[in-house]
Amino acid sequence: MGGRKKRRKIIRRKVRKLPKIFYCPRCGKQTVVVEFASSSGVRHAVVKCTSCDLSAEFEVKRFHEAVDAYNVFVDKYYMGEIG
Repeated sequence: MGGRKKRRKIIRRKVRKLPKIFYCPRCGKQTVVVEFASSSGVRHAVVKCTSCDLSAEFEVKRFHEAVDAYNVFVDKYYMGEIG
């Protein structure tokens, strides 16, 4: 006759979170921290490596996250703008 009704399997997606600490392009350690500061309507990102003291400050757009500022930092490092 008829069998039992099968239950549908529930598939749950894992939501990935954005990281807060990043890898340093100079020393390779996971010690880079991104902080945001704003003065007179202009938003700045301060990116620092606590291990090798590599740091940079540059202007970012209002909607940029820490990951975006880190990517700009790494691009500037590999282009030779940050020492």
